[in-house]
Amino acid sequence: MLFVPDLEQAPVQSLGAELRRHRRFAPRGTNVNFVQVREPNFILVRTFERGVEGETLACGTGVTAAALVAAQLYQWPSPVKVQVRNGDVLEVRFQQRDGQWDGVRLNGPADFIFEGRISLD
Repeated sequence: MLFVPDLEQAPVQSLGAELRRHRRFAPRGTNVNFVQVREPNFILVRTFERGVEGETLACGTGVTAAALVAAQLYQWPSPVKVQVRNGDVLEVRFQQRDGQWDGVRLNGPADFIFEGRISLD
């Protein structure tokens, strides 16, 4: 996860691809999230996703992680709003008890985008 001053100028494809394959994350690699603080309790996130090998419109685990890291860094209370690449604004709710995260919830729209069938003859 990288915090950047201007998300639109972030090198999501090039740097995302490089970090995704960094030896520290070998052998499977990792998703790379670029995060910009818009205002207190509100961040913007762009994600380079492994497997896709490019930017995706949203990543639930990445959004949740980014919100929790921002809350920890900036001492923000719950909830944290997160705007993803497609423009949706998601909300991450949480409680922090004794230095541990509890009751973490991601709320936002979900769209059904594909249905398929496969025959295993």
